[in-house]
Amino acid sequence: MRTIDRLRYQFGVPIEYDEIHRGYYLTQRDFSLVVAPLGLEELLALSLLSELASLVDDTSVRSGVASLWTRIAGGRSVLEIERVRERFSLEPLVVGRAGGVELLRLLMMCHKGQLARVRYHSPWRDRDVREYVGRFERVRFSGGIAYAKLVLGDGGHKVLNASFIARVEELPDGLVDDPRVPEEITHDELWYSGDGVWSGLSPEFIEVTIDAPQSRYYGAQVWQVDQEDRWEGDRLIRRFPSAVSAELATRILGLGRAVIAVKPEWVLEKFRRDAAHLSRLCSGDYTG
Repeated sequence: MRTIDRLRYQFGVPIEYDEIHRGYYLTQRDFSLVVAPLGLEELLALSLLSELASLVDDTSVRSGVASLWTRIAGGRSVLEIERVRERFSLEPLVVGRAGGVELLRLLMMCHKGQLARVRYHSPWRDRDVREYVGRFERVRFSGGIAYAKLVLGDGGHKVLNASFIARVEELPDGLVDDPRVPEEITHDELWYSGDGVWSGLSPEFIEVTIDAPQSRYYGAQVWQVDQEDRWEGDRLIRRFPSAVSAELATRILGLGRAVIAVKPEWVLEKFRRDAAHLSRLCSGDYTG
């Protein structure tokens, strides 16, 4: 619905809803956008590219980014990309610098298989600073947050929120229990579990039923690569793996009145308890 409203009011698209056919249509068949609007994906790609290009001493790379911007932005001046970046808050880049280590450095350590000592402080898990020794295997964005997978000496691993990494110290090879990261990265269900990847919990299969007309809007979105969609009339039933976490609760509660069923039942009951807690807190009846 936000997309429809943006098309209608921001870009002046003559669009209306048809009650009989249950869909939106153009009231002017010959209407077309003169210049396609610059979307989130384009801004994200351009900002990341220009950030990386600034670190490379190669004029051909920077000119390539400038040329790409000119084509996407419909011939606008290349100088405008800097003005856009001044006004556009790009969360992945902010997260990449929020902790004690640069995201680009983590990626390079993954590439080299560098042994490291990591100081980590998560306010959600521990009050004390934790220390790990291992090798970074992968970095992933999930829900706009950067996570790094650290392989430990005992063969286990930790998934760390990059924002909470306080410090990374590179170590020489050959220490006791020195972990080795396999050259071929295998599929790891916990790593690909999506929402709540940081929690370390085993994923559950969640099923959410979304009513029309919002079902079409959410049906066009990809929450996870492993999601399975089926339709019962105009209702969308989406099944996907997820840790039962705060991120999952935020996603489902964000659907508002569009969500009409959640399975399994114990997950829905947990959300009911959390909602009841918030209700008591807002009413002033919370006693701790």
